[in-house]
Amino acid sequence: MWLLGYSFSLSCMVRLPILGLLLYIVTVPAMAGTLPRSIFDLLHREGVTEMSIETDLTLLIHDRKRETYQPGILSFKDEDGQAWRFEVELIPRGKFRRRICDFPPVKIKFPKKELLSRGLSKHNNLKLSTHCLDDKNDGQDNVFKEYLVYRMYNLLTDNSFRVQLLKITYIDSARQLPKLKRYGFLIEDDEELAERMGGTLTDTMNLDADKIASRAEVLMSCFEYMIGNEDWDITMIRNIEMVNFNHQKQAIPVPYDFDFSGVVNASYAIPLSSLGQQHIRDRDYLGMAVSPELFHEVLQELAVQMVLIAYLIQSLQLVAVVQI
Repeated sequence: MWLLGYSFSLSCMVRLPILGLLLYIVTVPAMAGTLPRSIFDLLHREGVTEMSIETDLTLLIHDRKRETYQPGILSFKDEDGQAWRFEVELIPRGKFRRRICDFPPVKIKFPKKELLSRGLSKHNNLKLSTHCLDDKNDGQDNVFKEYLVYRMYNLLTDNSFRVQLLKITYIDSARQLPKLKRYGFLIEDDEELAERMGGTLTDTMNLDADKIASRAEVLMSCFEYMIGNEDWDITMIRNIEMVNFNHQKQAIPVPYDFDFSGVVNASYAIPLSSLGQQHIRDRDYLGMAVSPELFHEVLQELAVQMVLIAYLIQSLQLVAVVQI
């Protein structure tokens, strides 16, 4: 499993019990703080969280262009075995995946008053990255690989979106479709991310270079280059959240959406002709100009960290082979 060379496949592992062992090293809850517990914290744990979502699946899948939410019921058990049930609102999300997925990604909105009454924080929006494709193997491969990319970036920096792998049972409230069980993952609320980092979100485009934290930008840009992701733009704030810090007067970029990366290599991903890509795995460095000293310092740090991560994942893959 050569992360830098893209020979990255989980196909043999998806069907193995050892998957839980693989996920252990990349799902250990990270970045715990003293902030009030959130709904994401409640769901976040080692391994996989099992969850059920009951809603009108036909409406969710086929009426994906609408801008209105639909009701649903979300249920799960926390790590102590306590059952939780929330009446939530759901809506298909995203731009490209919303259009092309067999099962679109979903935004989940929890009732803020109920969260507060249960002693949780006000952060009530979570993004659900779904299996997208009806093909069970390809869909789950894409989920696991994109999830692992998030977790690799978690291991490099706390300035990253937390994610939680899920095993989801979808229940059709209209009783027209059978139950559907698929993997997916949740992405931390963007405002919760900013609060955890001690800053606030900004949507100001075309920030001057001196308004962006150089080291964080280089780390993100090198990571995006390593995984072969061209689907981002720091000037237009595309597939990036910018977290601003008034005391530093600089913003830290936090990337998300890695399904167009060469590592994931999703079957629906298309090359970006605007960047001269002929294949989704073609690389271009899209980062800002910085001093050679800073660039090489960050690149060396990244290389060391990724060798360790690749070694751990490769070791677990060998264990999986032995288990067969």
